[in-house]
Amino acid sequence: MEELKYVVFQLEEQKYAMNLMHVNGIEQDYHIIPVPNAPEGVTGIINLRGAVIPVYSLRERFGMDKRIDNPEKSLLITNSSGTALAYEVDAVAEIEEITEKNINEMPSVASNEETIFMEQVLHIGNDIVIAINVDKVLSEDTRNMVEQLIEDNK
Repeated sequence: MEELKYVVFQLEEQKYAMNLMHVNGIEQDYHIIPVPNAPEGVTGIINLRGAVIPVYSLRERFGMDKRIDNPEKSLLITNSSGTALAYEVDAVAEIEEITEKNINEMPSVASNEETIFMEQVLHIGNDIVIAINVDKVLSEDTRNMVEQLIEDNK
């Protein structure tokens, strides 16, 4: 049976996950440079080994206070639909290998336009963890604005 790897992370007390295939790195020592008039959810940019990468707040996307007071806060560096993007999270918990039998599609009653990026439900031990599709977190308008932000800051 095939196993898939997921990066499990926390936002407040809840655990979420991203498929490891979409995560290029995890950064814990970083400085976010604020960008005036940035697209909704974008807290700023970072310079990662010479590349300008926008930082997106998953806390804000989930309707939480976007400020993180946690020394374990981290950035998940992803390639989201061809765009390098860093997702800021409270903490990275672990990398888990999950068998297909422990992966379910998101229930239809919990799926709507606002939750379209919540793709799967993972069963990890006694926990239920929602897996996020990095290609669907940003709306098309926000993605276009993020791409323009990258272009403007090259």
